[in-house]
Amino acid sequence: MLRGTAIIGTLLTNIWIFTQITDSPESVRGAPSGLFGEALNTGISDVSDMLSNGKFLSLLSILFGVGMAIQFESAMRHGHRWPWRYEWRSLLLLADGFLHFALVVDFDILMGYALVAMAVAPLLLRTRWLVLAGAVAGVFHLCMQFREASTSLNAGSEAETPERLPVGDAMARGADAGAASLGYFDQVTHRLSNFWELRAEAFQIAPPLTAFLFIMGVLLWRAGLFKADDHAKRLSTWLAVGGLGFGVPAMLWPRLPLPGAEALDSLARYTVAPLVAFGYLGLILVLLRRGGGQGFLSRRLAAVGRTALSCYMLQNVLAMIAFNTWGLHLGPLDSAGTIIAWAVISAILMLAASLWLRRFRQGPFELVWKAAVEAPFRDRDRRRAEKAATRQRTRGERHHNDNNAPTGAT
Repeated sequence: MLRGTAIIGTLLTNIWIFTQITDSPESVRGAPSGLFGEALNTGISDVSDMLSNGKFLSLLSILFGVGMAIQFESAMRHGHRWPWRYEWRSLLLLADGFLHFALVVDFDILMGYALVAMAVAPLLLRTRWLVLAGAVAGVFHLCMQFREASTSLNAGSEAETPERLPVGDAMARGADAGAASLGYFDQVTHRLSNFWELRAEAFQIAPPLTAFLFIMGVLLWRAGLFKADDHAKRLSTWLAVGGLGFGVPAMLWPRLPLPGAEALDSLARYTVAPLVAFGYLGLILVLLRRGGGQGFLSRRLAAVGRTALSCYMLQNVLAMIAFNTWGLHLGPLDSAGTIIAWAVISAILMLAASLWLRRFRQGPFELVWKAAVEAPFRDRDRRRAEKAATRQRTRGERHHNDNNAPTGAT
């Protein structure tokens, strides 16, 4: 359910990029003011920005680390060498991410996840390695962010203060908004031709933070956060109170005329957002434990979580077809229209995932993924299973013979 929430939440961030697409590469914010007026539309955009920008992506990163911890424990139970199979799994994720980047959207996260996972996976063998690496990654990320914020503030003091843009506008102007008027295959060519420029966030900015969040996910799993005991309940409460207690004021501060607002605003996506994500994680767990997680919405989100890879790719495909200039070109939309578009695509994902899981145990991409992951090891696993079965039969026969052997008594 947590993973499904993170997938739907990342769509709330990305939907602004799609619905603001215009034919003009000079203007991304081309949406009309709408029926509700400019003030209300701006307010909706700001609330969406505060709630989603970077928060659910950070939550998804934490949960990726949880999944890594589960994979590690499974490998240990089955006697598999770590991290060889997981590294193969990461290579497949890298290839999948490249295809998603080239054929669908430039802001794909899968490639960055794959590269960081390859580096983090060997550290799971020793918890002390994880703690040390997490501390180093966290400090390095903070140093990068404070340096970037300082540079940005110094540059801003020498020039006119730029207009504040909603999250979708800011990201799109840094991505391939200039290619919005191109046809589909021209956009694919554009993304491939500008690969390194469009992958700057995934390969240069995000890796230290991603590594830190992966490691925190592993450590939270090992700390028992997801168990059904009192310790897990207390840990969830601490996360909710700590993450939201510090994160929400830091999130609201830039919206108020207070000292340091501009500095906090520059740290919103990569520093404040992960803090709020830990609060989201704790709060959702607290609510799930109180409500049992069996409500209608919880079940629908859990279905999305069980088909997370398929839903992540499908949501981008649907939005691309609906709003791109070569597709249906339903935009640009105002803020209210954007939220409605997010709700409609989210409902489609929940319905499609629920219907699919009535007949299959995993999503379509997950089924192909599992087959590809297991393919190189299938023969070895079969031989190992046959040897184990032979040893089991031999022990059973020996035990049977011992029980039926004459005792020598007269």
